[in-house]
Amino acid sequence: MQKLRLLSWLSPRRAIVGCVLIVVLQISYFLHRSNLLPWQAGAVLRHNVVHQLVGLTNSYASNSANASVGLVLASIHTDDLTWLLDYCTESGSVPFVYTTERSPEFGLLVPPTLRGREASAYLSYVIEFYDHLPEYSIFVHAFPEQWHNDLFGPYTLNTLRNIRLQSVDAYGYVNLRCQHNPGCPTSVYPLSPSQADIENHDIRAYFSDAYQQIFNVTSDKVPGAIGNVCCGQFAVSRDRIRARPREDYQRILDWAATTELTNDFGVGWVLEKLWHIIFGMDAVYCPRFEQCRCDVYGWCGPLPSGESLQAVIKPDPHDGSPT
Repeated sequence: MQKLRLLSWLSPRRAIVGCVLIVVLQISYFLHRSNLLPWQAGAVLRHNVVHQLVGLTNSYASNSANASVGLVLASIHTDDLTWLLDYCTESGSVPFVYTTERSPEFGLLVPPTLRGREASAYLSYVIEFYDHLPEYSIFVHAFPEQWHNDLFGPYTLNTLRNIRLQSVDAYGYVNLRCQHNPGCPTSVYPLSPSQADIENHDIRAYFSDAYQQIFNVTSDKVPGAIGNVCCGQFAVSRDRIRARPREDYQRILDWAATTELTNDFGVGWVLEKLWHIIFGMDAVYCPRFEQCRCDVYGWCGPLPSGESLQAVIKPDPHDGSPT
């Protein structure tokens, strides 16, 4: 009878529960020996990922390696950067991760100002690595999913895996997003702010002043309209970055750090409206959606109309082809 009772107690369900309990106790013991609480395990993973990313960055900086692609982003400690490590490992790209927290994580790059978040990181990267930039610099947000990514779903990893760097060669600057909304055809009218913007002291009311300070120009050089595909994710060639002297980028960063025209959020918003101009594109830069999709990602058709597009390539200066 005792044997039957023992077998009854060892039912499959109770056996599974017992195994799970043993595993939980083992994990708890490991965490205890490591001086970690269960909710700290994510911090350990983050530390390990950051440690490997910092190693890749330091290797590039110390050896002046001629890497093809650099990934530039601003991060806070809650961002999951596993996707970035995966991409850099598989592609050979170099991460340039800037911390935008007042208590910076050890080893990450630190911008001289935190105003504008990714804007300060982007500018700091250009200034710091100006003399030994990778061939292509891709500026992205840190979180693995972004609504900005429009063609391959929300994951930035999928966007990066599909980008045609030939388009960056040809144009010098490309936005990673092709959808026009929001931002195109126009999003800011620097010379004619609305009455509501003026009354509310919105940065749009002072955009002309900001433009003049950022580009060091007089009021007659301020465009009447600015339009660009949203938002702060784009790729730029080394040659296009160096088309401006380092001093220009330093002036823009100094503006971000010291301007009284707007607050920290407004600094990032202003520069988000100006990246395409900073990197040499027209004030209104809204490529046709289908052509952007073809050029940047090789998605060329045929379109429902039957039209097939040709993806852009940089003309060979030695073959006599028209540009």
